[in-house]
Amino acid sequence: MEHPTHDSQVVVVGAGVAGCQAAYEAAKNDAKVVLLEEHAQVGVPSHCSGVVSLNGLSLLGVELNSTFTQRMIQGAVFNPPKGEPVEVRTKSPVAVIVNRMRFDQYLAKRAVAAGVSLHTKTRVSKFEHHPKGGVGLQVQDGPRYKGEIVIDASGAGSRLPEQAGLRTPDWTQLLPGLQYELAETKKQGDMVELFFGNHRAPGFFAWSIPTGDHSARVGLACRKGNVKKLLDDLVKDYWPKSAVEATKSGSVLVSGPVDKCWSENFLVVGDAAGQVKQTTGGGIVIGGYSGILAGKAAASAAKSPQDQRWKILMQYDQDWRDKFASDLKRMGIAHRVFAGLSDETLNRLFEAVRDYLPEIEEYADMDFQGKIISHMLRKRKFAALLPRVAFDSVKSIFS
Repeated sequence: MEHPTHDSQVVVVGAGVAGCQAAYEAAKNDAKVVLLEEHAQVGVPSHCSGVVSLNGLSLLGVELNSTFTQRMIQGAVFNPPKGEPVEVRTKSPVAVIVNRMRFDQYLAKRAVAAGVSLHTKTRVSKFEHHPKGGVGLQVQDGPRYKGEIVIDASGAGSRLPEQAGLRTPDWTQLLPGLQYELAETKKQGDMVELFFGNHRAPGFFAWSIPTGDHSARVGLACRKGNVKKLLDDLVKDYWPKSAVEATKSGSVLVSGPVDKCWSENFLVVGDAAGQVKQTTGGGIVIGGYSGILAGKAAASAAKSPQDQRWKILMQYDQDWRDKFASDLKRMGIAHRVFAGLSDETLNRLFEAVRDYLPEIEEYADMDFQGKIISHMLRKRKFAALLPRVAFDSVKSIFS
């Protein structure tokens, strides 16, 4: 059966945060935009923990809205392998818990209102260059989509960048993760809880995020071990009387960004570009803001002569790196070191943290963690731990 071909100026693949932001921005800049989503419903399935900083939302140009917000957050409680928790509380709320399905749908509706044509149940199978100019996408059992510029925001595991001549993130650096939606929990406050240690989540961490007065989103990711058993043990220890209302599996990308995010008539953003914080796996703000930059660049390039487009697309790559690359580099180093630490060294690090809580509460930034990482490494107590950290890191390589 012969399928028709849909023409547009900008074709965006993936209706997550990065894709919706890219499509919206391209449409705002007077481009004819098509947004393709492989699932029947935007935002489904959802794998995200849903923690977004208020500064990050502002950076994305999104205001708080009861449609997607669940709870305001005023800090975090860090649970070391042993010993008393360390609490970092700010004077005012710093983050919001969002219902990720509703958040994505909110952004998609905003894009559609700006003129974007949204097509669901559209799974892209191949990127291709057309001999007479422009680019296109083949869709499984569906029409072809042709445009001037393609933006790939289809997430972890995408093969479109390879087809466009780019490297992909190291997909072996996807950590398995699992998350429960718990009901009937103990009273929830306004703090996120994080759990560390090789008995909890070896190589990464576990989390508990309040979503209501007696409900929480609890999950973990790890480098080794049985994810379900580790999560079940955590729930049994901390919320033994709770009920699991939903289970969501997923993965956390910790590879860092790719070395190039553009090629001829093609851009890549979000998880597909490795635009993810290696320390937490969070990518809403980085991917969303990069999507804004990609949308602007794509709209401009689509209306420019072919021989001038490469400068515009290359500028997108430079702009997002100017904003985030330095922090991502430091977060990547911190993650690689942290992943190999023994429980004893982790305990000592958290003890050192206690002495600097006022500075951490004042200067820490959820979205730009590299600054506080560099700042704390200059402190005497952290510097004194570096030989132990180095020993653990070397030992983990050979274990």
